[in-house]
Amino acid sequence: MSSAPLSVEPDGVAAPVSAAGDPANSVLVAPDPATALPVAQPASNGVVDAFYLLQNAEALYQSRLRDRLHLGANELGAMQVISRLATLGFDARALDISRSLGVTSGATSVILGHLITRGYLTRTANPRDGRGKLLHLTDEATAIVSHSLDDSQSDLSLLVSGMSSRESKRVVVLLTAVTSSLDRSGHPEA
Repeated sequence: MSSAPLSVEPDGVAAPVSAAGDPANSVLVAPDPATALPVAQPASNGVVDAFYLLQNAEALYQSRLRDRLHLGANELGAMQVISRLATLGFDARALDISRSLGVTSGATSVILGHLITRGYLTRTANPRDGRGKLLHLTDEATAIVSHSLDDSQSDLSLLVSGMSSRESKRVVVLLTAVTSSLDRSGHPEA
């Protein structure tokens, strides 16, 4: 990645000088507190900001869903892991919940026990080994989560119904790239 020449603005924030000298093409940079060196910030043209707003809306949605179901964050997270694995055709085990939530097996037992008591979860014997247990959302839990998702999917359907085929393809390509980026990031160094 090439580095553009920087100019220091009167407020002390460094900004790159574009080759054409056009300030509209410049990207503001902020000093990195760890190194006191300027670090380039990506130009967002509003798209990056929109992704942050989407993340905020998702977090608030999760909070409303927890309130509606009277669950804690880890309990709802466990339900979501089980649902996602089922959607992908995989069995869910307590180990999967522990790994996904980053909690101990003891904490997972408490979380799963609460979900079973609430009627949101069942355990069945694992047919492969007969010892382990597979986790399944109950019909009640599936209906509650599906109803919440149906509401938002109806809203999304209305929002995208007026898009042209070309616009739809562009959005799908962008969202696929963002998803791939998120899937690749956050993994421990090998």
